[in-house]
Amino acid sequence: MAINSNNNAVFTAGSTTFGDVAIEYFTVTVTDTSGTAVDIDANTHKDGIVDRILQAIQTRGTIKYYNVTTTNGLITVAVERETTWGDSDGNVASPTATPAANMQTYLQSLGSVKCRASSTSTTEDATIDVGGTTVTVVANI
Repeated sequence: MAINSNNNAVFTAGSTTFGDVAIEYFTVTVTDTSGTAVDIDANTHKDGIVDRILQAIQTRGTIKYYNVTTTNGLITVAVERETTWGDSDGNVASPTATPAANMQTYLQSLGSVKCRASSTSTTEDATIDVGGTTVTVVANI
């Protein structure tokens, strides 16, 4: 464990702590049920698929940072509080699955997501299959 004097961040394997709040980093690969990465390039606007995925992640944690790689469906996200996604049954003392597995199951369960197809859309005129989405923990911070 090392302390970075520039921002008081304490780095540990798999998480980072800023002050008293732990943060976990995940790579979300938005894919359809056949495993094809979703080209999210045209969907980084308000109420596009990126917004819908981020909103889903925020149901259990606060997003502190995210980065989108548009053509291969990658979203890297930092979620505040180390155990936020780590417990699927409400018992923080004995989590039933890993945070990445819980988040992945939740995002896959969204199935086909309604969203806006473009920044000029005024309604949810697109449906995007996210049923094959995978989540991994970022190994290197």
